[in-house]
Amino acid sequence: MTRWKRQRKRPKSGRGALPAALVAAALLATGCGAADTGGPAPHPGLDAFHAEECPELTASEKENGNLLTLAHDQPEDGVPLRPGGAPATVLVKLCNAADRPLTDISLSTQLEWTDAGERDPRLKVEHRETPDGQWRTAELVVANDYQPLRGADAARDLAPGATRVVEYRFSAAEDAPSGARPLMIRAVPADEQRGGGLAGLRLSVLPTD
Repeated sequence: MTRWKRQRKRPKSGRGALPAALVAAALLATGCGAADTGGPAPHPGLDAFHAEECPELTASEKENGNLLTLAHDQPEDGVPLRPGGAPATVLVKLCNAADRPLTDISLSTQLEWTDAGERDPRLKVEHRETPDGQWRTAELVVANDYQPLRGADAARDLAPGATRVVEYRFSAAEDAPSGARPLMIRAVPADEQRGGGLAGLRLSVLPTD
């Protein structure tokens, strides 16, 4: 049932002020500025990803009543995370394949785990609206059954034929258990009924040794 991916600033000047380049370098060095707020710098691959055509609904998706397609920018082997290391980012595109507006479409993330509910994957998930939204923490559902409304947030409307691109940021704690698991990012209608969509990828936590 999992459908895997089918394709793939300005400080004010004034008397005694530091040059803009030096101020920007200082912000980066101290961890302040755009890295903390999520803006203004967008993901470097945003424009190219946004320009890609939306995938077509598959026959099974049409039979299921899906009105949205989702695509991501990751390769088939997925997203590697190093415990305690830098976060990895993923771009996800929602496309309204219907001829009418869709309202209150939320997003949820669910990780399949062989011992779901018994083992904390020690992963952090954040998302932001592109190109310059604030990073916000998202709930990561760990379960082997579909629980669509659990953890769903960031509800927005989507006009006919319109697209919405969201950037996800994943990071693993130093004591995160290693292994690769399927991760589902789902578009969830407000009524939890048919009409959503999903994008699947593999999330891998690398061994520490």
